[in-house]
Amino acid sequence: MSLASLCHREIICVAGQASVRKAAEIMRKHHVGALAVTDPQDAAHVVGVLTDRDIVVEVLAQGASADERSSASACHPQLIGVPVTSTRHDAIAHMLKHGVRRLLVANADGSLCGLISMDDLIEAMADELGDLARTLRVNVNNEDARTAQRDKPSVQPTLYLVRNEP
Repeated sequence: MSLASLCHREIICVAGQASVRKAAEIMRKHHVGALAVTDPQDAAHVVGVLTDRDIVVEVLAQGASADERSSASACHPQLIGVPVTSTRHDAIAHMLKHGVRRLLVANADGSLCGLISMDDLIEAMADELGDLARTLRVNVNNEDARTAQRDKPSVQPTLYLVRNEP
């Protein structure tokens, strides 16, 4: 299964010149932990990804002002992504390799298709594991039904002896 069906296609963005506080407000409003940061001169061009962790570690913990620091200056500038045709396994391997919890998902032409998070992958895998567990239960129930049928005492028809006389 490709990432096309799993990734979030509506990517929430923040302009690079917006303050980190504005970015945090957007995250809260949309209930997300990451924003695509766009180029101030070209809103269609993503220049980085800003996460809630970036805000805490790179801005607040450093004593910087969330009102004075721009989103572009606080975001992770290395865009880490995978093609939309990638599998979940590919995405997990990429996350592990780069130490990230979210990946941009790109179309064949390089345009942005969506964003996939570790949470998305865990949810998809949990659904599949749940299906497997239910399959095991159905298998056990079927086996119990077959065993009950096989072990059910069979009723023998009554036999009558008839004496035939010549």
